[in-house]
Amino acid sequence: MHGGSFDNVFIPTYIINLPERTERREHIVKQFSGRTEFDTVIVDACRHEIGAVGLWRSIISIIKMAVDNDDDVIVICEDDHEFTEHYNREVFIRNIIEANAQGVDYLSGGTGYFYLAVQVSEHRFWVNPSSATQFIVIYKRFFDKILNEPYNDNVIADVLLSGMTGNKMVMYPFISRQRDFGYSDVTPVHNNMPGLVDCLFSESSRKLGMLKDTAWKFCQKKSLTLDPSK
Repeated sequence: MHGGSFDNVFIPTYIINLPERTERREHIVKQFSGRTEFDTVIVDACRHEIGAVGLWRSIISIIKMAVDNDDDVIVICEDDHEFTEHYNREVFIRNIIEANAQGVDYLSGGTGYFYLAVQVSEHRFWVNPSSATQFIVIYKRFFDKILNEPYNDNVIADVLLSGMTGNKMVMYPFISRQRDFGYSDVTPVHNNMPGLVDCLFSESSRKLGMLKDTAWKFCQKKSLTLDPSK
């Protein structure tokens, strides 16, 4: 595909933010500045004494908006999302299209934890589980399942979302990571362990990189072995 192929593609992007978190709002507005492929809307986060419940209710509220707007695919973004140096408009949109063709329910821009991973394309891994919801692409086929999923006050959004489907992928190299603001309204452990977010994302990226390099190394060797001219 040529670079101009996606000039007229605009992805509905719903950003979750508490209005009083002004430093986060300023940060996230800057992240999307000039990125015209994202049609952004800042959504006031649902309030709850348990932050994780508020996040899940915010996600449900956004899915309802997407249904009302007849969106085929959306991005849900938390206000601590930060683009990495690997983000590229054409690569991102192409992977949204390719992942959709593979029947994926959601595609993550970057994850802080996974246990199993299989590379399925140059820029995508199937993973299980997948943690973090700072930047996720959700397809229409998954909307109803999210809306109908039962939950309680113990809900953890990324854990629940990951457990709802085996059809999930993450982009690699990561195009998104969580910005560490030094506090979290959703994950209290981050308040007591500075730098934990960066460590988790760096380690996940390192492991996926090893898997990619190993697969490439042995695929090359197999190719050389089977080449009759050698």
